[in-house]
Amino acid sequence: MDFERIRTGMIESQIAEIVINQPKRLNPLDSRVLSELIGAFEQYNQDESVRVIIFRGEGGRAFIAGADIEEMSRMSPLEFREYSLKLRTMTKVLVNYSKPVIAAVKGYTFGGGNILAMHCDFVFATEKSSFGQQEITLGILGGMARLIYLVGDRKAWDIIMTGKIIGAKEAENMGLITGCLPEEGFDDFVLNYARKLLENPVVATRLAKALKSVSEKVNLESAYEYENELISLCFDSPETKERMQAFLRKKRGST
Repeated sequence: MDFERIRTGMIESQIAEIVINQPKRLNPLDSRVLSELIGAFEQYNQDESVRVIIFRGEGGRAFIAGADIEEMSRMSPLEFREYSLKLRTMTKVLVNYSKPVIAAVKGYTFGGGNILAMHCDFVFATEKSSFGQQEITLGILGGMARLIYLVGDRKAWDIIMTGKIIGAKEAENMGLITGCLPEEGFDDFVLNYARKLLENPVVATRLAKALKSVSEKVNLESAYEYENELISLCFDSPETKERMQAFLRKKRGST
């Protein structure tokens, strides 16, 4: 698939980036961008040389400032339904992804952009970044289900019904994002975090991702049962056996 509005590439060994590359337009989430994102994420999911994805928007003003309202204003109900289904497909790609995805947020993250960020495994944002679901101010809805899941119904209802903008520090405090960081050194922090994830065994990481996906959809008891099955599968991995033996050798050496 040829990409026109996003950019992809390897940052270093095993770490790839997917970048929405429309900075002058604040990286809007239009239909073409969604199609390209789905294609890029699916390609990297099949690439065994890639273990971690960093997802970001080009420029410092916006991660994704929201949908392309100009495009959306011309849509018929059926055209919007198609767009909405495409956005839903992208969220399913993120939820079911086999590799960790880090959203590196700088600037505005509104509407569909916030929806995508909420479905990433980790979300780090600069101190000046902001988040919001402002759809109701345009006469539509969006993001409520995932927002309730992450921050609880009271906070989510307030955000949805007022269309308020949430600063990065407040977003961190309410559990909407993983961390709020100074702008200086932000890119290095995100890259080092990705490197840290690479230290974990491949099999355990993939199974942890599978457990996370299922745990978001089932009751607690079912999640416990699934977790036990996945832990058992770890014992078929030579890397698990070697790491346990290395731990024991280190322990014996320290006594």
